[in-house]
Amino acid sequence: MTGNLGLDIAIKFFVGIFSSLVFVLLILRWLKPKLAISDKICWKLDEKGNKFYFFKIVNMSIHNAYTVEFELHKKTPYVVDKRKVNHHVEVIKLSREGIYSIPRRHKKIGYGEHAVLVRTFEDLAKDINEDNLEYVLFVSSKHGLSNLTKVATKSFDNSGKIHKGNFKFGSNLDVC
Repeated sequence: MTGNLGLDIAIKFFVGIFSSLVFVLLILRWLKPKLAISDKICWKLDEKGNKFYFFKIVNMSIHNAYTVEFELHKKTPYVVDKRKVNHHVEVIKLSREGIYSIPRRHKKIGYGEHAVLVRTFEDLAKDINEDNLEYVLFVSSKHGLSNLTKVATKSFDNSGKIHKGNFKFGSNLDVC
């Protein structure tokens, strides 16, 4: 009889530990920021006639995203030992390297503060069609309460991703 009691206690203990672990993992996954990056790049001319390219990032989570950082890399492949490929990574200067926070997503019509545009004056179109060359945008952000970090990336590898004009308003990641 005491053997079954010990087994019952052990089973309840392990079930309790397992269910607590699953609950904590689900909460931690839920608390990570959810940022979406458009798969398109838009370009425009500024008042002085300079061409600039811009990217759209949207906070899709129900929490604010804090300590948001942006980095754009140009990855150029090169061959090592006649058969291995590595990449030369060049950091492209952006209009801003980061912002303090992006507000949470609202479903109200006419509300777009949860969307951010970041631009560069580098000519992305001149090299983008080279073999295996790609531009990669990295956006990292943290949840305010848990301090959990999420890094979102988007790769751009051909001129079909570049469009003249603007992005649509709000959460929409498409171009006009």
